[in-house]
Amino acid sequence: MTAHGPHRGPERKTTMGSIDVLIKDVRIIACDADDTVIERGYLTVREGRIDAFGPMDGTVPAHASEVLDGTGLSVLPGLVNSHMHFHYRRLGGPVGPNILGPVALDALKSTRTAFNLLREGVTSVRDVGHNDDSRLHVRDAIRDGVIVGPRATVSGAAIGMSYGHAYFVAESVASLDGLVETIRRQAHEGADLIKIIASNEDLPNPPGDELTVPWFSAKAVQVAVETAHECGLPIAAHANGARALERCIEAGVDTIEHGIHLSADHASAMAERGIALVPTLSGFFENSREFWGRSWQPRYAALWNVHRETIGNAVDAGVLIGTGTDTLGTVAQEAWLLHKYGGASRAAALAAATRNGARIVRQGADIGTLAPGNRADLVLVEGAPDRDLLDLGRTRHTFLAGRRFTREELAKLIPAHRFFVDELDGPDALPRSGGVAAQGPCG
Repeated sequence: MTAHGPHRGPERKTTMGSIDVLIKDVRIIACDADDTVIERGYLTVREGRIDAFGPMDGTVPAHASEVLDGTGLSVLPGLVNSHMHFHYRRLGGPVGPNILGPVALDALKSTRTAFNLLREGVTSVRDVGHNDDSRLHVRDAIRDGVIVGPRATVSGAAIGMSYGHAYFVAESVASLDGLVETIRRQAHEGADLIKIIASNEDLPNPPGDELTVPWFSAKAVQVAVETAHECGLPIAAHANGARALERCIEAGVDTIEHGIHLSADHASAMAERGIALVPTLSGFFENSREFWGRSWQPRYAALWNVHRETIGNAVDAGVLIGTGTDTLGTVAQEAWLLHKYGGASRAAALAAATRNGARIVRQGADIGTLAPGNRADLVLVEGAPDRDLLDLGRTRHTFLAGRRFTREELAKLIPAHRFFVDELDGPDALPRSGGVAAQGPCG
């Protein structure tokens, strides 16, 4: 929808100090419920929040501390990555040697990830677990201004039953009592959410043809949900395969992570119960490629083939979907894949990357749309992502509470490294970062 007239928010006025930032001659994509688009507009920022925006029709403020020419650019809300891992993002090669290390090194890797996320226009994230508490400290360091990075919502260590999926980076429990104790301890330690691993894709010889088996009993999922909710925390469930999905949906988890083999009936039940889905399409797409040097590539290729055929069930049912990249993808990829394989409209794919994600991280009243009074978490990209979703990856400027970062200045803080792949050119292109792509990430 094309909007006319300035957007101001009398119900959420910002303070009356001088205008800090004026972005003019910019294409505005509000990502609101009306899909508001202004072809040539302006947006002002005052004290870290959006002050106003509207068309360039003579109402544009004359003065601001910083004026940014947005010609050829689109501005939209900062992107939300609703499923990622600070400590292990876009590392190539075997998982074990790269993922298991000292807590201090995990924190330093997380700082690198934080810079990369801002470079990609991501201003809010949900980290869904590792086997140490480094993420909690990274979250607090970002919040307290010790380091720069996207706003972070983090789980404790992902909780799995013994020898489940990714057990070496999860916190394994062997009983219902242990499950309750672990959830309560994580709540005490300051986790923002609980994450359980309710299915297992790592068995060498899984029965049936789903390549995954349920790893939490129905009772265990129910106990996990009840305990998390009693502690005032949402619960996310890594769940693939029909039975694991049924158990998690029936128990009332808040989000399903991945959701491979999601049927139309599953999706309908999720929509009815208000359960969100973070499908991590880009993560499975990337894991299906030989480039990354992963031993599980053939299995993930088979899982990806299923995932891309069934994600449309969630779109058709009206499930709340958020973009999440897991360890390898990008939000731009995620939105593009949701459109290509899920049949989501471009506007719906943009919503998944912005306002839906804001709801999933429980900040929907403050971020996720361009609205006066909302935090000035913004991204400016070349082109028009509501017409070509891959333009989401053409980031030029990222604003975090009104503070501007350019892609170029953030890139200077991220040294090239043979194990890290810091940029992905597109959904069908090889990743690149210095000389990495030339020899593969294991080289």
